[in-house]
Amino acid sequence: MKNFNVAIPTPFHDDESLYLEGFNPIVQYLTDNGIDSLLVSGTTGEQNSMSIEERIQIIDYFNEQKFKNVELMFGVSATTTRNAIKLIQKLEESVFDSILVQFTPYIQPTQEQAISYINELLQHTTKNVVLYNTPFRTGFDLSAESFNTLINQKHSNLVGFKEEGDIKRHHNTNLPDNFIMFAGGDVDLTQKIVNGYNGLSSMVGNVYPQEIKQIFNDLLEDKPVHLRKINHLINEVIDDKAITNIKNHYNSLGIKVGTCRSPIK
Repeated sequence: MKNFNVAIPTPFHDDESLYLEGFNPIVQYLTDNGIDSLLVSGTTGEQNSMSIEERIQIIDYFNEQKFKNVELMFGVSATTTRNAIKLIQKLEESVFDSILVQFTPYIQPTQEQAISYINELLQHTTKNVVLYNTPFRTGFDLSAESFNTLINQKHSNLVGFKEEGDIKRHHNTNLPDNFIMFAGGDVDLTQKIVNGYNGLSSMVGNVYPQEIKQIFNDLLEDKPVHLRKINHLINEVIDDKAITNIKNHYNSLGIKVGTCRSPIK
């Protein structure tokens, strides 16, 4: 699995219905600019605004395409285990290489319930899986002890963790070889690398694909970087409404992605 991906938006028509054909020019634009791994239906893709059926339509659409030289990850988020399994089973026979599993939004499970949830989902796929801990969005924060429990259960296809909480609490966890700790977003990127992240799922890469990928690689290799430039690029995209800014960028390039779904448009 690659340690750098760009989380892409979901294209919509003006009436907020899916515009599936709009994915093609996004993929083309990013691959032309050196991006070889994409996250579909993540936070940037407004996944929680979509029904399970709409997300299945996206999976079916990607299955029909002939995208080459690009790794594909699909985000799974659901308020019930049944719906999460439905998506994962659909992905099992798809072109997607890996799955990003977010903990259930709003539900706020106990730590034991969260562990059980992940163990159940992992039984239904042979795809590589990255867990996504985003307490700001879900109201649930996977503890260091729970993360360590999941790692010690030695799921062979659990290959990464996208952490928006405090990565320092995981420093004593004995991670498998080649395990990737993804930073969930570009804000404070330099400090995140210092703190121990070795992967990045980038929103800003939609607007500055070559620049952000190069900056990330330079940081990993401890090469000199221009901090003011990094912060300027990140703040330009992230400030105010990040997903709206990203969609406005694509639309300005003639790549029709529409607006965000209400109420955030």
